[in-house]
This record gives sequence, structure tokens and C-alpha cells, in this order.
Amino acid sequence: MGDAAICGRGGNLKERMAKLDEKATAGNSTPEETTQPFALRHSSLAEKKKQFAESAAKHQNKMSQNPFSGQFRAGERPKLSKDDPNYGRPVAGSKSERRGRGAARHVNAEVVFLCDMIHQEGYQLPDGTAAITFGELFQLYTRISNKVVGMLLRARKYDLLTFEGETLFQGRNNDTVIKLLKPIAEIRAELNEDKEFDVGVCHKAKK
Repeated sequence: MGDAAICGRGGNLKERMAKLDEKATAGNSTPEETTQPFALRHSSLAEKKKQFAESAAKHQNKMSQNPFSGQFRAGERPKLSKDDPNYGRPVAGSKSERRGRGAARHVNAEVVFLCDMIHQEGYQLPDGTAAITFGELFQLYTRISNKVVGMLLRARKYDLLTFEGETLFQGRNNDTVIKLLKPIAEIRAELNEDKEFDVGVCHKAKK
């Protein structure tokens, strides 16, 4: 087949490519783009190859710093410091960070629910707080969740409630009193203000 058969409407393939180049340069193309050949500037394959190469290089660099990777190179791994605010945390923007934040939101909601239950089912105190025995709370809460002791420990860690002993056991600690340290309205407002959830932390303790 000759050039006439290829082009059909006038001019051979080189002439048609030159015309397309002229149209491209007549627009808002940068000087660097105008000096590139037609095949490079208009081929999506070249862009895909470039993106793949960048992604592969980024992955190799990440694996070279991962001690669980076969590509790990100890000499190139940056030294970690416990004073680094990112120490022990997942990479920002990663799936691990998103999952961690989702889990923190879930735990935070359970802590709010636990404090609400103590307020509603316990006996009210003059300072606006409420208290309930562990035996009563256990019977109520385990109908919904079996994580009552874990939620109590977490709520105590962040000064939302208090009780005696390191932990609580059904039967042995049924008479232990659990007391909210703040009125329920204050607890709700404080927890609802925490728009940014820290990974592994259900609530930011106020200093």
C-alpha cells in the first residue's frame, strides 16, 4: 500500500502528523512540549510507563526501609527517635491510618454510650454526676456488649469515671461503685469537640 492509501484525504502520514503538531503548538503548549515529538506528547503509553516507574521506585524505597521485607537494607534505614511525633504511628494517609481512625471513632462512641448508661441507670449525686455498682452495670451493659470492663478501663484512663482496684471481675466486684467524674452534659460536650481522632486513642485528655 502506498502513501495515498494510508492518508486517504490528502497528504501522507508524516504530513498529517506535522499538521497535528502545528495545531498542538498553536494552543497553550509550553516550549518544552512543543519540542517533543508527536508520539511522545500524544501517547498515553509513555505517561503510563513514567507513572509505573515512579510508583515502582517509591515502593522499592519503602521496602528498603521495612525490616520485614526481603529488600531491607539496614544501612539505609533512618534512625528512629522516640521523641519523633510520628514514632509508633502508621504512615500519614495510609490505609492503616484510616483504619486506626475509624476504630478510634468506634471506641469513642462506645465510651460515650457507657457514660450515658451510668447516668441514666445509676443514682444521681448532688454535684450533677452519677454512680452505679459494677454488678448492676454489668447486667445492663452485657446485653448490648461484652466489652464493659475494657470500656470502663479506657474511660477511667481519660478521667471520665473512677472505681477502686486495677480491674473488675463479675461476682467478686459486684459491689464496687463506679462514679462519673463529670456531669454527663460536660462529658458529651467534651467528647463531641474531638473532631480529630488519634490512632489508638478514643479520647484526647484535656490538660
